[in-house]
Parts: sequence; structure tokens; C-alpha cells
Amino acid sequence: MLDNKYNTSDLKQILCRLRAMIDSTDGSVQTRRFDAFGIEALQVTYDQLTRIWTVQEHREIRQFQFDDIDLVAIEIYDVLHDFKLIY
Repeated sequence: MLDNKYNTSDLKQILCRLRAMIDSTDGSVQTRRFDAFGIEALQVTYDQLTRIWTVQEHREIRQFQFDDIDLVAIEIYDVLHDFKLIY
């Protein structure tokens, strides 16, 4: 169960976008950008063949790999939340 600090509406939107990457049929590698205030905060890539998610955070120039969609969604949420606190 998610901690109360997570806005379930925001997480649902993030999960919806991630599931669309899984379901996409226009290539085996899907990439999406996530932004706040019109500024790109991170980029997510999903390799349908390996089922590996790569999250590339721009502000701190970090990259993480995950094999679980829920962990990806939480990472995206946290990065966007932190990004919004800066502005």
C-alpha cells in the first residue's frame, strides 16, 4: 500500500502512460518524456524485449533501471514532486 504522501490521481496518470508504453506496437523501444511547468524533468524508456525500464533524470543527471512498473511510477512521481518544489 502506498504512503499518504503520494497523490493517487497523479500516480494513476503516470501508470496509464507507462502501460501505454507496454501496449504500444510501433516499435520495441518506447520513450516518453515527463515534465513539470513545461520543463522536461526526466525521460523514460521501456524495452519491450527485455522488459527493462530506464529512467533518466535530467536535474541530477542520474539514470536508473527497473524491471517493475510500480517502482518506475514511484520514481517518476518522486522526481516530478521534487522538481515542482524547486520552482
